[in-house]
This record gives sequence, C-alpha cells and structure tokens, in this order.
Amino acid sequence: MNKDWSTTAILEDYLRGNLTPQDMYQVELQAMEDPFVAEALAGLSATGDGLQSMSLLQKQLYARVAQQKTHQKESVVTWQRLSIAAAAAVLFISVGIVFWMKDNVNREQLARQKAAAVTEATYVTTAQPVGGYPAYQKYIDQNNRLKGTKVNAQVSLTFLVVGGKAEGFEVLKSPGKAYSEEAIRLVKEGPKWELSSGSNKVSLSIGF
Repeated sequence: MNKDWSTTAILEDYLRGNLTPQDMYQVELQAMEDPFVAEALAGLSATGDGLQSMSLLQKQLYARVAQQKTHQKESVVTWQRLSIAAAAAVLFISVGIVFWMKDNVNREQLARQKAAAVTEATYVTTAQPVGGYPAYQKYIDQNNRLKGTKVNAQVSLTFLVVGGKAEGFEVLKSPGKAYSEEAIRLVKEGPKWELSSGSNKVSLSIGF
C-alpha cells in the first residue's frame, strides 16, 4: 500500500530528521512534484524547532522549489506577452489584407474608366470634324465635365450637320438627363463639321 507522504505527521518527522533516508527521499520527491507539499513543509519549518534541524539537503530542496515557482511565473508572463504579440500580428495582417482588397477594387474601377476613355467617342458618318477624329477625341477628353462620374456611362445620339454646325439632336441612349445635356453641349461647343460626301447625319457615342 502506498504511503501518503503529505500527511502532517510524516512532514514533521521529515523536518526533525526521524525518517529513513529512503522515506526522506520520497518526501523530497513529493515536494518537488506537488507545490502543496512544498508549501506545507515551509509552513511547518517556520513554526519552531524544525527550521533549526533542517539538513542541507532540505534547504536545497526549498531553494529548488522556490526557483521552480519563479520560473513558472516568468513562463506565464512570457506566454501572455507572446499571445498578445501574436494577436496584434494577426490583426495587422487582416487589416492589411482588407486595405489591399479595397485598393485592388479601386484599381480595377480606374482601369475600366481608362479603358472606356480610350473608346470614348465612336463615329458612324461621312461627315468629319474639322481637324480630324484624334483632335476631336482630345477635345472631348479635356472638356467633358461629367467624365469619371459614372462607370461605363455612355450617351448615344444623332444630329445633322448644317453649314458646319450640329443641330437637330436626338438622344438614343443615355444614363440620365445631365449626361444627355453634357453630350449635346460638347458637340455644340466643339469643332465644326465638314461633309466629304453623302448624308449629313452623324451618329455619335460619348463615354463618361
């Protein structure tokens, strides 16, 4: 039957040196494994003659137990700090990913707008703007007041060229009144038109 090495009687006998070397070893082993036993030994030794009769080995035992407790406390503090640092790192990475995703969305939208600007105006007519289409496209890019306000917005319209001027506008497709009015203003205030031959009716699409 296993003996209970943590009883008060055994601990007192240990402090008085009344145990056999084998039993003393068992008490010391139990004290190193069980902090409760070590604390009980410390309490009993501080109450009287036990402390004076402690062997060198006993004193070393208490020092070792105390050192283990200090190490355990330091380990807990270290792990707490590591946990906080790890949580902060995860949070920082998560925030970085969110900003990266938002930035990618903004970049894609900007790329679509730029792509739309490249084909901002298409023309189907025998009439030509004075100065040619590249110059006319540049004029539209520089003077479009609603440019970039709506993704993939486009106004399709037709008009007649009379005496070099555009008139008789008809809007075929538009995302709204403001865009229709801006498209008509651009054509009216833009370069004059000239006919090479055939019909004087112009079909024009302007992107925003």
